[in-house]
Amino acid sequence: MVNFVFMAIGFLVTVLNVLTFLALRRRLIRAFPKRGNLASIVAGVCMLILLHPALFMLFGGMGGLMSFRQQVPQWGQIAAMSFQLATWLYGAVLLIKATPGAFLDAARRLKRLLSKTADKPDKEEIDHDRRRALTKAGLAVPAAIIATTAGGAIAARQAPVITRLKLKVPRELTNLHGLTIAQVSDVHIGSYMGPDRLDEFRDAMNALKADFHVMTGDLLDNDISQMEEARRFLRGLKPKRGQVFMCMGNHEYIPARDGDIKPIIDGLRETGTQLLIDQAQKIDVGGDHFWMGGIDYPHSRGIETVHSRTPQESLDVTLGEMNDDGAPRIVLAHHPKSFEVGRDMPLDLMLSGHTHGGQLVLGRIGDYNFSPVLPFELYHNGYYQHEGRALYVNRGAGGWMPVRINCPPEISLIEFVAEA
Repeated sequence: MVNFVFMAIGFLVTVLNVLTFLALRRRLIRAFPKRGNLASIVAGVCMLILLHPALFMLFGGMGGLMSFRQQVPQWGQIAAMSFQLATWLYGAVLLIKATPGAFLDAARRLKRLLSKTADKPDKEEIDHDRRRALTKAGLAVPAAIIATTAGGAIAARQAPVITRLKLKVPRELTNLHGLTIAQVSDVHIGSYMGPDRLDEFRDAMNALKADFHVMTGDLLDNDISQMEEARRFLRGLKPKRGQVFMCMGNHEYIPARDGDIKPIIDGLRETGTQLLIDQAQKIDVGGDHFWMGGIDYPHSRGIETVHSRTPQESLDVTLGEMNDDGAPRIVLAHHPKSFEVGRDMPLDLMLSGHTHGGQLVLGRIGDYNFSPVLPFELYHNGYYQHEGRALYVNRGAGGWMPVRINCPPEISLIEFVAEA
């Protein structure tokens, strides 16, 4: 079933790529009457070479995608997927541009049909030179899109940005003042995240000299073979107080789609990482303490989680293990959607990931961060607050596509500060 789904996705993407090519070919021939056919052949060959991941999926499904990931060097993967994103964006621009004209044309035809007069409208004279000039100018759009996605591919490989947050704690809990927690999320080992890039994030985390480290899910990407690098990464994290905490993401479950999740859970815990699955721990710091909890990925179709609970049920269990004693209560929850119920529950801060910040960000007004994810998830990038309950959604280290535009990879650093 999974293989069929990936083949269907490959088919759909291939069809969209072909339609985009045909639209581009029409414009090249119109802009360059003498050399348009040659230009379209060159463009077609380039698209065939660079958009081959869709063909891998079309003919091989999940296995084809894995073959692409294993056999194509990382620079080739990044180039191909960046160009695929550029093709989608150009296709979207063409669709948006053509839609109003199509409606107007349909309205004119309908008006003629309903008109009482049978006179045919005079044919409009077409200025071919002007039309050709406009078409040539329009070819700057795909060039600009390709340049932007190429820049986004470079930006996705930059050093992580450190975002600093403050969490207020009661003044009397003096041993907590100045305590720090470093958060990394959505590493996606194996998906444009090789050993060298992984070491960059490990070193960046350790350079912060935070007291504790947290990993909010999707350390793995899609295969059990990535466990070796995942374990090496976790063992390499060196927080000052020695404790690393983690919650489950959906991509911790994907490698176990045809088997047992236990080897993954055991493998992560054998590194000494505190993998919290609907659990909480009391963390003693001197004579004071705070609470650290972690909830499972929400039960959903196609993902068999450990407890098969909703976010509400997972939070009920996890927060039930935390005393209401005035100490800060932090919850790790891979999917930020959990905050929709968590914001009305007794927690102080939820740390999430999952969305990669949208990867392409056009700006933010209040809680509305304008990215491709916004229509589906309000909570998907940065800091949110609701009646004293806070959520921070980390932009992640990796991504679905190896492109980030105005949305750099990120490590969050949370510092406990005394209330005024």
